[in-house]
Amino acid sequence: MGRTVNISLKVVEDLKIRQRREDEILGVCPVCSARDCNFNTSKMVYNCWHGGCSGKIIPSAGYEVKEVKAPVLDIPKIRNLYTSLTDEFHSSLTKSVKDYLKNRGLTDDTINKFKLGFCSTTFYEGYGDKIAEEAGIMIHNYPLLANRVVIPYIFNNETTDLRGRILESIFSYKKNTPTYLSLAGNYESRGAVYFFNHEIIDKNSTIILTEGEFKALVAAQYGFPIIATPGIMRWEKSWTALLKDKEVILAADNELVSKRRTPAYIQAKMLSKHLPNLKVATLFRRKGEVKMDVDSYIISRGVKSFEVAIKAALPVNDYLEIEERKGLGRC
Repeated sequence: MGRTVNISLKVVEDLKIRQRREDEILGVCPVCSARDCNFNTSKMVYNCWHGGCSGKIIPSAGYEVKEVKAPVLDIPKIRNLYTSLTDEFHSSLTKSVKDYLKNRGLTDDTINKFKLGFCSTTFYEGYGDKIAEEAGIMIHNYPLLANRVVIPYIFNNETTDLRGRILESIFSYKKNTPTYLSLAGNYESRGAVYFFNHEIIDKNSTIILTEGEFKALVAAQYGFPIIATPGIMRWEKSWTALLKDKEVILAADNELVSKRRTPAYIQAKMLSKHLPNLKVATLFRRKGEVKMDVDSYIISRGVKSFEVAIKAALPVNDYLEIEERKGLGRC
């Protein structure tokens, strides 16, 4: 079985980018965070064309997770393809892409350790395999991650998933192209059920949790035990059991919004149902700052400041209560 996330109209409003038509909204996908999700408020459904995510828009508040029948795919074969492509993409890194990664605060050691790569328009050998479409790599005979940085999810020396990020300083993209992109298709059927940097979980009693791989990359580079989800609404049932005996600290984006819930609040509210002992670290914004996240906090404030923020993390219910007093935490 797979899962689909159904969300309320209030959540749709928080995810809205712009109105397309009277009954159609362009917004952020609640599952994979791609920025080209289509919310149809007439049919009360949404579809994300890049991540293959979909669900219903429900009348009740908040969100709900429904079990759905998922296709059965050859996961070992898919992982073999992901792993071979990881090496291909890593060897395809150009100087301009490496410079981009270094400008994001990453060192050569980090780039190599996590096997960051670049998906060029070259026809890589693995594309010819029929499994490439089932694996979400190819869509209509075109590589989904073309002209993007490729971030592999590696566990036990196998790549379990691939995600892509645009290189806005190098390439031009169509308007509203999603910044981050997941592979197409059902992620559970593809076996993509691991955190980014998943392997550090067994080695640490305290785990920092964030959304987005670049944030985790910078923090991991400085020795923080951090994992990342590929979207603020993404959560696997197995993850709850995996983290139940850990001290888990959420370090989510602190973004200035107007009369809406912050990404940090949305993620904390969702996770509180799965991790009741969760703590939430606040990444304070200075005057004039619109957004603050893990990587920008470490780079602009320094490692010690991030350590202080983590140590000052509040129990999730205390954090939610404070946010709700501001009038921003509507469910």
